[in-house]
Amino acid sequence: MAKKEFNVKLYGILSIIFVALILGLLTVRTFITRYNAFDPGKTASAYVSTIVETGDGYGAYKISLLSKNSKFGDFIRNNFIYPEIYENYEPGSSTKGLKGLNDESLKGEKTKNDNGALEGELIDSMYPYYKSLIEANNGWDYYDIIFKSYISRLKEQRKEIFGDDYFDDETFFTCIESNIKTYGEELTGTEDVTDKNTGVQISSASVGEYQKKYGDDYRFTVEIKESKDTDVIADTALYDISPDSIKGEKEMILTVRCGEETVIDEIKVYAVKIGHSWFIDNINTDTGILYNFYK
Repeated sequence: MAKKEFNVKLYGILSIIFVALILGLLTVRTFITRYNAFDPGKTASAYVSTIVETGDGYGAYKISLLSKNSKFGDFIRNNFIYPEIYENYEPGSSTKGLKGLNDESLKGEKTKNDNGALEGELIDSMYPYYKSLIEANNGWDYYDIIFKSYISRLKEQRKEIFGDDYFDDETFFTCIESNIKTYGEELTGTEDVTDKNTGVQISSASVGEYQKKYGDDYRFTVEIKESKDTDVIADTALYDISPDSIKGEKEMILTVRCGEETVIDEIKVYAVKIGHSWFIDNINTDTGILYNFYK
C-alpha cells in the first residue's frame, strides 16, 4: 500500500512540473512570433512553421486576426468558456457578480485534496478525444467546433473523475495545452527525460511520425515562393476590426521542404497589415494540408 501511495504523489508532482514547462514554452513561442509581426513574410513563415513542426494550429492563432483586438486566451474565455460556466452569459459582457460553475462552493473533496494526480488523469483521458477532433476537422481551421466540442467533453470527463460540477478556465487551458504538447510529441518523437533532483525517469524516448517518414535527421524549412498585394478582405467584422484600419494585404505562396531539396507541399497564406503589424488572415487561409505531412 505504501508503494502505491508514493506513486500517486509522484505522479501528481510530475504532472504539475510538466504543465509548468508547457506554459513556459508557449510563452517563449508567443514572444518569438510577435517579434516577426513587422514583416509579412516572416509572419506567414512563423504561422506555417508553427503548424508544420508540431501540429500546433492553436498556437498559430496568436499571430492571426483572431488575436488582434484581444489576447487569444480572452477570446476563448469570452466566446467559449464563460458561456459554459455562467448561465445566459453573453460573449463580451462582464462576469463581475456572476455565480457559475467556477464557484468555490461546488468543489468536492477530491477537488480540494487533489495533489495533481487527478488532474493528470483528466489530461490523459482527454487526449484521445483531442486527437480525434483534429483529425476529424483536418486541423484547426474550424476552431469554434473544436472549442465547443472539447469543452463539452471536458466538463463531462472532469465530473466523472472528480465527482463534482466545478469547472473553470484553468481546467480548460491546462488540459488542452497539455494535449497539444502530446500531439506534437507524437509527430516529433521524444527523448528520455529524467528528473535532475530525484533521478526518476519521467518519460521514455519515443519515435515520432515525422521520424518514421522522413528519417531521424529530418528538418522542415518554410520559404516564400511568391508574394503580391491583394484585395481579398477578410470578414473583419467577426473580430470587431474596422476595414478602414487595414493598411495592406498580401497573398503569399509558401513552400514547405524537408531538407534542402524535397518539396512536401505549397500553401497559400493571406496576411493583413493593421497599424505597423501584420496578422494572418485566418479566415481566408486554409491550413488543412499542413496536418497531413506524416501520412
